[in-house]
Amino acid sequence: MISQNNPLKINLNWLGALSASLLVSLSTIALAGGPPPQEKPTAQPATTEPATAQPATTQPNATPAAPQTTPQTTPQTMAPARFPLPSARVEPSEGVVTIKLVNTTNAVISYQVVGDTQPRTLGEQSEIQLKGLKTPVTITYQREDGGLLMVRPQATATPGFLQVSFSATTDLSVDTKSMNVQAEGGVFLN
Repeated sequence: MISQNNPLKINLNWLGALSASLLVSLSTIALAGGPPPQEKPTAQPATTEPATAQPATTQPNATPAAPQTTPQTTPQTMAPARFPLPSARVEPSEGVVTIKLVNTTNAVISYQVVGDTQPRTLGEQSEIQLKGLKTPVTITYQREDGGLLMVRPQATATPGFLQVSFSATTDLSVDTKSMNVQAEGGVFLN
């Protein structure tokens, strides 16, 4: 005997297939970063004046001027580009600076003047002066124990002299790995 299809069984199969398809679609959208952004239509001001006809031009081969439109801008495109401000400024003396590194941590710090010295170490609670560095100059540094560093560059009253203090921190947002002194004296931490 041939059994007839059960309508409830067919509907459950259809419902299962539909659910699986919906789950796949939703997970695809979620993995893709969500649905595409919807732009809100901008309201155009209503005009109460009737349109007037343009007078005909009498110049031969004259083409009507194209209507001028003003581009619609969003607040996101109106923001000016932001550049980081220098952490300090030093006045180079004939293009040369002296940098005093001061380690106030209880950890050894490895540092290197890029293109000038091999990697060196600065002992815990110690300091060193790096003389005659031509600007621009970049110094890389890191704690040998992998801890975080807060770096504070500070110009002094002596032209061409910069003091840089290293202290321990737990704030990841202030940890840096290099310092760049530009030719005009701006000091930037990266």
